Amino acid sequence: MSKDEELKHETHGFLEINSYSLSQGLINFNTGAFGAYVFFFYETEVLLNVVLLAIVFSIYSVWDAINDPLLGSLMDRPYRFTRKWGRRFPFVAMAIFPWGILYIFLFTPPAADVMGGWSIFIYLLIILIAYDMFYTIWDVSSEALFPFKFRDYKERRKVSGTKAFWGIIGLVLGMVVPPLFVEYGNKQSYITQAIILGIIAVIVGALMLPGHVESKEIIEEYLTTWEMRGKRVSFIKALAETLKKKNFLLLILLHFTYTILTGLLIASLNYFIRYNLREDPDVFLIIMLGYIIVSLSTIPLWIKVSHKINDNRKMTFIGSIAMALATLPLFFANSVLIAAFIGAFIGLGGGIYFVMQDAIFADVLDENVVLDGERREGTYFGVKFFLGRFAGVFQSFVLAFIHVTTGFNPEVEEQTPLALLGIRMHLALIPAVALLLGAIIFYKWYDLTPDKIKSIRAELIESKL
Repeated sequence: MSKDEELKHETHGFLEINSYSLSQGLINFNTGAFGAYVFFFYETEVLLNVVLLAIVFSIYSVWDAINDPLLGSLMDRPYRFTRKWGRRFPFVAMAIFPWGILYIFLFTPPAADVMGGWSIFIYLLIILIAYDMFYTIWDVSSEALFPFKFRDYKERRKVSGTKAFWGIIGLVLGMVVPPLFVEYGNKQSYITQAIILGIIAVIVGALMLPGHVESKEIIEEYLTTWEMRGKRVSFIKALAETLKKKNFLLLILLHFTYTILTGLLIASLNYFIRYNLREDPDVFLIIMLGYIIVSLSTIPLWIKVSHKINDNRKMTFIGSIAMALATLPLFFANSVLIAAFIGAFIGLGGGIYFVMQDAIFADVLDENVVLDGERREGTYFGVKFFLGRFAGVFQSFVLAFIHVTTGFNPEVEEQTPLALLGIRMHLALIPAVALLLGAIIFYKWYDLTPDKIKSIRAELIESKL
């Protein structure tokens, strides 16, 4: 077997895989808390007008339109430090710690606003842009490392399953830890939870760095390939070519609708708990209990099932449909116990999707490498995150539109029946329908079958890419 083929089949140890996979836990830990508390905090505690809030999140997403794919493209090329430190590791190491600390500043807006909300608006926008820039740098680098570092297809599913394990733990902790400190009506309590989460992010960031170290063989192979390929395509051309890849766009559509479901679900829970169920913030822990138990306990099962079925397309579709259908009953939930029971079923589908998401995206990237004749993982992940961020725009406008049209009033605890119905709509109905549509479209036109993936793998080895 040639050196290139041996490298394709290189496998990694338990500690290295878990160190790398902690990145998914950290992402979900902070972004889960971000989704659950930032919008809610500014609307119900700071009392920033919900329309202004929707606008600031939209501007922040437009910044992503430039930031994500551009940074991804810039990080695809070698620099003077690449030969010594690697292609991806330096960017992860330089950005992970500022990102974790900036989460704290999301909850420290100006104490008094004499500009009718505009000083808070400007402050939040600046912090969001800085927070997102560092997030993009380290997350794009981490995700782009996956298909290049883990090349054995069976190991990819194993690593994807390990990322799912840590991802679910991170997501749950990101929604469970804040309620231990948050009190509705107490702004200082939100700062306390942010400090705690910032400290945890720095610690976990340090633990995940060893798993992102690149071997000398991988670094040399990348540099040799870069030099052999000669002149590179421009960023604009690379971006245009990215948007012509059918399977890539279908998977991005599915990711977009999945992000709508998880984003609206997480963002809506505090509204649902506070106004519909009339409960305290710590109820978050109870509702998430079923999700935790089912999603974590079934991950080993889904990894084994995915190996047996050996069809990433089919498994991803099943997980998406299961998660969407399980979310619909939340529209009718009228108690904490029922909500927790439904959460368990959501965890069933969510566990499948978590296990498959990295493995199937690696399939798409492999196809794109063959089509492009070079590796542009950073650009593709940048575009993925950019388009995924529009789910955040959709989420903020759904919340704003429903709250305005149903008469939601953040200054009172007793909401009208229409406002309570609106909360149920953005909690369950809208996100479930979105993912159902995304899953059906994905399954109908996505064509990376197991046989086609084998053919792509053979082309990659033959072309030494």
